Amino acid sequence: MTSAAELGRTFGGIRIYRNGFRVLPYGEAADDWLELDKDVSRRDLLIPANNRNFFGHVELGTESNPLFEETSSREGLLENEAYVELKQFVRDAVEWSAKRVAAARNRKQDAGQRNFVPEPRRPSEYLRVVRENMEISPTSSPDAVQTERVLAKAEAIATEFEQRVEELQSASLEYEEMLRLLASLGLSISVFGHEVKGARDALRARMDLLEDAIAAVPDLQHKKALERQFVELKLGSDRMFDIGGYIAGLMSTTESRQLRPLSVSGALQRFATQFNEYMTRQNIEFEVVVNPPTLRTTPMHGSELDSVLLNFLTNAIKSMRSARVKERKVRMDARSEGQYIVVGFEDTGPGVATADRQRVFDAFFTTTMAADDDGVSGPGTGLGLKIVSDIASSYGGSVSVEDASPGYGCRFEFRVLAMGEET
Repeated sequence: MTSAAELGRTFGGIRIYRNGFRVLPYGEAADDWLELDKDVSRRDLLIPANNRNFFGHVELGTESNPLFEETSSREGLLENEAYVELKQFVRDAVEWSAKRVAAARNRKQDAGQRNFVPEPRRPSEYLRVVRENMEISPTSSPDAVQTERVLAKAEAIATEFEQRVEELQSASLEYEEMLRLLASLGLSISVFGHEVKGARDALRARMDLLEDAIAAVPDLQHKKALERQFVELKLGSDRMFDIGGYIAGLMSTTESRQLRPLSVSGALQRFATQFNEYMTRQNIEFEVVVNPPTLRTTPMHGSELDSVLLNFLTNAIKSMRSARVKERKVRMDARSEGQYIVVGFEDTGPGVATADRQRVFDAFFTTTMAADDDGVSGPGTGLGLKIVSDIASSYGGSVSVEDASPGYGCRFEFRVLAMGEET
């Protein structure tokens, strides 16, 4: 940029050649025949359109352009009608091209441009312009040269920072797109939960009738075959009712956006009860320990705490199943820690690798993208723990991977402010 600026000061400007010979003073540093410097200095033009910002020339020939004549002193052309037309054409062409660049950069082009909302100027770009305007040359003072070096370093640091911000913005946009998709999916799930709740009683009544009909079958062999099929049917329907009931209950709490302090013991016990039958069928021991039982969170939405626990549970199930753990156990606990309520979630899976303990909370980081055959855990999207982290942050807390208690392999800790600790 420094070299380009020096070239602009030395060779910048639109020159005129006639019959192959340079016509002075057009294009000289002190000449402003297109009035670009004038309009920029008066702020009629708000783009960097000084003469030194352009490199170019106009070629004229006597045969094809007979109306152009040089003055008697051979210093410039006679300012006749042809010259005025040429000047206007060149000025329009140069200004038009510069404005196109400004428009592509979302920069205001002239003072008459109304209702313009500019894009924030990059710090690196501002520093670059400052450096260019310093016009450092080999004859500049040592202080000026040193200042230019400091500005160059600041520009490099600002550029690196801007690149990092762009990467974060790109990741944020991707995250927001996925959240919009999940929000749309949530509407469909809400309808599903409502329909399951409505069909549950009817289906159970029919199954009771079916069970009675099977009991009345006289052929013992045929009866046992029907009973085996009935048990499988009941297991599948119970699983559907577990999930449907949980979803229906979860959606009912989202109808109101009012925040309120939550009983940690009540939330954990309710969650454990909801999935007790499912955990029993999966041969998973489920334990809940809250001490003291009076713990209450800062005002928050109940469905958010349920979402946190469900994310931990699905991760635990997938982890233990993938590692083929024989002794499957899940433990939820809660304690007071200063101004925070800490909810712990442990399982007997292999845990999180030390190198991944921070990455697991990044958006789209997952090790379970393949579909799972389980109705609760399902495939991974890489957003579950990111959402858990966002929920914790929104209530003044955090989430982390910690060393597990004896007999367990993985432990997550979810922190939120306690009741009365709002900031």
